Amino acid sequence: MTKRRLEALRTEMTKCTRCSLCKMVPMPTVKDAKYANACPPVITNHFHAYSGGGLQVMALSLIDGRIDVDDDLARVAFACTTCGLCDVSCKFIMEAERQDVILALREHIVAQGHGPDVHRAAADRLRGTGYSNGPPPADASNWAAGLDLKSLPEERADVLLYTGASVYEDPRHATQARKLAELMLAAGLDVGILDREPDVGIDAFWTAHRGVLETQAAHVCDVLDASGVSTIVVPSGSHLGLLRAHYPRYARAPRAKVVHASELLDDLLRRGRLSLPEPIERSVTYHDPCYLGRQSEPPQSWEGEEKMTHGVLTYFDPPKPINNGVNGVYDPPRRVLDRIRGLRRTEMHRIREYSFCCGGGGGVPEAHPEVARTAAESRIEEAEDVGAEAIVTACRYCATNLERWQPGGAMPVFDLIDLVYEAAGLQGRAT
Repeated sequence: MTKRRLEALRTEMTKCTRCSLCKMVPMPTVKDAKYANACPPVITNHFHAYSGGGLQVMALSLIDGRIDVDDDLARVAFACTTCGLCDVSCKFIMEAERQDVILALREHIVAQGHGPDVHRAAADRLRGTGYSNGPPPADASNWAAGLDLKSLPEERADVLLYTGASVYEDPRHATQARKLAELMLAAGLDVGILDREPDVGIDAFWTAHRGVLETQAAHVCDVLDASGVSTIVVPSGSHLGLLRAHYPRYARAPRAKVVHASELLDDLLRRGRLSLPEPIERSVTYHDPCYLGRQSEPPQSWEGEEKMTHGVLTYFDPPKPINNGVNGVYDPPRRVLDRIRGLRRTEMHRIREYSFCCGGGGGVPEAHPEVARTAAESRIEEAEDVGAEAIVTACRYCATNLERWQPGGAMPVFDLIDLVYEAAGLQGRAT
């Protein structure tokens, strides 16, 4: 089955012209040659095989029988952070689905019994317990103690705050979830939570355990649908991208509208339901998370035929919609930051759909920490070079990896929720 899915993408593989655009941001967007490169595993390993184009060639060689699946192929394929930069950079010049090939290649490698042991262990835990890091404690919802949040589905609410299983594992994420809940309540929203949230399955997606993800995604959608809410709010950018853009490809999307915390806060501020009276005197730069940005575009339906002309050029009849990352969540977090008095925001060189990956996704921190470190150090250096005193992001995976690889915390990393909470005058209440 996985081999057939890979073979169905042969045309995508053969479109690769070896131009190496997959390794960098498109030239018209380059502001500083120092930050033209944009593929973390290539920057780390200095070898073409690790690039989006290199992985296309290996996938083609595999289905043509020139190479076999082995540990060396798995090592290269799973050094990719699955950030999708190669996909949108390639689409700057052609219609090609680089990310689909990379994910299908990883799925086939896993199906053949290869891939990092740490990824397989997490998938086994998710399959067996419903959670990648094992079942949550009995007091899993204690992070919300004392807040006027409804318990779903026993009670009814308009909005579900779906925090993600990491609130059970990391006190910082629990604190941020509590801050977001307080902001939502301060805006007068009717908010509920689940006593035991299901794991959204992001680890299974990143590490290509397709069967596990399909089962988990269907279960999560059943639970979310049963909550009876009209809107689901997620604080994690990675979770937003998975639920909005990738769930429809593996199972289905939840019936309720799924929005990221930055989208919600932007809307509440615009409508005057939330105010930010407290100034924050700080110079910051915003880091676009991959799955909140270029990876959050929902798939678009299309029926037609791919044709070839002049023996080499392919085209779609009728024209096929292209997900090139431009419709991701970019403006809401920036608008929110710009509403905070005293905050000075500057942009890094690699932004929006061409943002540089922090290195925190794709299962890379667990299996290839050297890639995660290279990516984080490059991003922190870029923030320093544009004069920022701190990095603001909107994804817990980004914040965790950026914090992990800087000795002494010279470049503080904030979640957008942290700054909004402080600017709203609620600082100190959520701990």
